[in-house]
Amino acid sequence: MKKEDLIQKYFKEVLTPQEEKEFSSLLENDSDFKLEFEEYSNLQKAFQINEADELKNFLKNIEASEADIALPWYKKQFIYYVAAAVLVIGLCIPILMKPSSSDLYNSYFEIYPNVEQPVVRGDNDNASNKIFQAYESNNFEKSSEGFKALLEKEANPNFRFYYAMSLLNSQKYDEALNELKGLESLEFDYTAETLWYSALISIKKEQLESAKSYLQILDNSNSSFKSKERKVLLKKL
Repeated sequence: MKKEDLIQKYFKEVLTPQEEKEFSSLLENDSDFKLEFEEYSNLQKAFQINEADELKNFLKNIEASEADIALPWYKKQFIYYVAAAVLVIGLCIPILMKPSSSDLYNSYFEIYPNVEQPVVRGDNDNASNKIFQAYESNNFEKSSEGFKALLEKEANPNFRFYYAMSLLNSQKYDEALNELKGLESLEFDYTAETLWYSALISIKKEQLESAKSYLQILDNSNSSFKSKERKVLLKKL
């Protein structure tokens, strides 16, 4: 991930645990990254200042702290353009601090792997093998059709979960959530995963109270699935 993207995600509070480690390491060991972070931090502070006197003092502090730093002219000008906009508009909402629902979803979503039925290459006589092969190949339209056909013959909750995942990976959020809701009351192999992805879809649909409910149920369970991620995500909702 680009360093600039890491900094932006830090201020939006959407860093994943792995990205947080990378961010901390760069901040400690990379002087250029630290300088860029401090510059961005100054911009963030400017957005939060809405009083003229405070803004003027803030600009003076920037000038003093950067007196010995050879910054490109356009970066310095950009700081003053931002500050001027704050002064004129009276902006006092930290608009860059709060992550959007899409940001949160994109930060935590990842394709769930095929751990149900590892594909056996060359086993073309097994219908479910072909469907999972399509899933592993990211051909989610084909896998969703296949799982739907399988479910018409056999009410297998594990297959239904992967049917929901195929729909989700095809951006069919409402259909995927509907399938997952049908699994909520069941105790099966992917109970925790069902709650997690239901929460993510709810976030995507900006149904944050529902997302909190799913995460709290998952957090109160004995499952270790996404244990760190779900605690962090709950705090951000």
